[in-house]
Amino acid sequence: MNRKTLIASLALVAGIATISPIVQAAEPPQKTVQPGVNNSRSLVKGDRAPDMYQRSEKAVKNWKAKGLKAPSADAQWVQINDKYMMVKITNGTIVDVTPVER
Repeated sequence: MNRKTLIASLALVAGIATISPIVQAAEPPQKTVQPGVNNSRSLVKGDRAPDMYQRSEKAVKNWKAKGLKAPSADAQWVQINDKYMMVKITNGTIVDVTPVER
C-alpha cells in the first residue's frame, strides 16, 4: 500500500469515528408518559391512599365546618379530588369517604 492510500484510509476512518458520536447525540430523547399524583383511579374505603396524604400538611384542619365527623387519634381528613377521605396516618388506609358538597 502506498503512502497516499494509507493517509487517505486513516483520514476516512478518523472522519467516520468522529461523526458517529455526533449523530448518536443528535437523536431526540424518547417521550414517556408520567403518571399523575392521584393516577385518576377512584379510591374507595379500604384502599391505601398515596403517601402524600399521610402528611399533616395535607390534613383538612376545619373538618367540623365541613360537616365531617371527628377523625380518630391515628387518622386525619384529607381532600382527594372531589371527596373527603379519612386516612390512617400510620399506614394510609382509607377508613371513611364523604363527597365534597358544593
